[in-house]
Amino acid sequence: MRLEPTQKLDHVLRVSAKLITSSTILHLSSDELERAVNQEQIENPALEVSEHRICLFCGMMMQGQSCSSCGHFAPPSSPDHAMNSSEVYPSEMQWSDQFLFSTIDAYGIGSDGDEDDDFDPVASIPTGETLVEVLLQQLEALVTPEDAPIAEQLVGNLNERGYLDIGIGEVAEHLHVPVERVEYVLSQLQTLEPLGIGARDLRECLLIQLQALSELEELHPLAYPLIEQYLDLLGRSQFAEIARLMNVQESDVRQASLYIRRMLHPYPAHIYRADTYYSAHHNHTTYMRPDIIIRKSEAGFEVELIEEKRYRFSISRTYATGSDDKGGSESGEEQHYLHHQSDRARFFVECVQRRWQTLRRVAEMIVEYQREFLEKGVRYLRPLTRAEVAARLGLDEGTISRATANKYALLPNGRLIPISDFFDGSLGIKDILRELILSENPKRRYSDDELARLLSAQGIPIARRTVTKYREEMGIGSSRERG
Repeated sequence: MRLEPTQKLDHVLRVSAKLITSSTILHLSSDELERAVNQEQIENPALEVSEHRICLFCGMMMQGQSCSSCGHFAPPSSPDHAMNSSEVYPSEMQWSDQFLFSTIDAYGIGSDGDEDDDFDPVASIPTGETLVEVLLQQLEALVTPEDAPIAEQLVGNLNERGYLDIGIGEVAEHLHVPVERVEYVLSQLQTLEPLGIGARDLRECLLIQLQALSELEELHPLAYPLIEQYLDLLGRSQFAEIARLMNVQESDVRQASLYIRRMLHPYPAHIYRADTYYSAHHNHTTYMRPDIIIRKSEAGFEVELIEEKRYRFSISRTYATGSDDKGGSESGEEQHYLHHQSDRARFFVECVQRRWQTLRRVAEMIVEYQREFLEKGVRYLRPLTRAEVAARLGLDEGTISRATANKYALLPNGRLIPISDFFDGSLGIKDILRELILSENPKRRYSDDELARLLSAQGIPIARRTVTKYREEMGIGSSRERG
């Protein structure tokens, strides 16, 4: 048998730089896209961006500095007023109570840039809302009217740092309500912005922020144990001792400490500036804002993309005509530059428009599938996975993940939720579980085993450990703790 060398065909999937860029733009949050648009406009003179004045919180057209529909202020013209972590947490500071000061001047102060507003007497009236008012407005959408007095008590007892200065038992006794109801309202308060609001101490404040951060990115592996178990030692910078107790390298502990200082904020109320600057120009509250708005019309539910209403892109005529004019007087090098910038601008616009098209397709499919949830509430949330959405739309599952990551939807009832909630089948079960716990006899609380049996009797087969997991996620104590 004669052996001869033969060619071997290797099928290698090569991912182009353009595909990576397109996927990256799809994955961006609304704030990140805003920065990307601004950066691209600065770097590429061929890209022209026309920005319509719309409210980034409800999608309505704006006149002046504030939205007549929802009352929010227009954002600063520059998106780069980000907090400099080195200013907020100088490296020499200690993780102690003396250390935890926030440098509020790290937040920039910007104006909207609309010259007409400089002469608008109404826009200059100080109409900023206090943190208390903002929190109570948000809680209205999360708790029942019967729990409104609890919300008022909790929010009214936040100190200047944003921590809760009153015990849950005191509120329950004062209002003559079960402790569980107070715990539930507090758990809803702690989901609001600024993250960490309503915490009872520094440890709880940081853990709340860490939990929210874990939904957006992979955390430093030592972050949780450092805050949960070694916060006191961390405050005294005893890195070697922590490393010995955790059986890890001291350098890892130091890196985790820097990660915590960079990513978390010890005083949530300091993020809200309305108590210092009451005017529209000086309002720097950190809000989550919707990417899509779901409105109910006579024809059903409609999906609206805020970004699509906000931006209009075009290519500068100078660059468009210059790149096509082969007989022009420009040199070959100039022609190449014009052509390159024009192509780059077109590609950027195509990526953004592809993002909008994908977002709309995904949102419309989810809205149609979860129609009952939108009409009747969380109990009617149907099980749905990103893989199912991908299969229905003929897209890759990774595309669906990127399209739904860090994105928010404004529901017809005014509630703002992460789009990922549409895929969380546990929300309906948690709502039933919460109702069972609120209806239990105060003298004989349900154990997790009994709650599992009650749910199974309602056609929801569930294990005891799952009940325990859901109960803890909702911030509800065990039967002994509720007793």
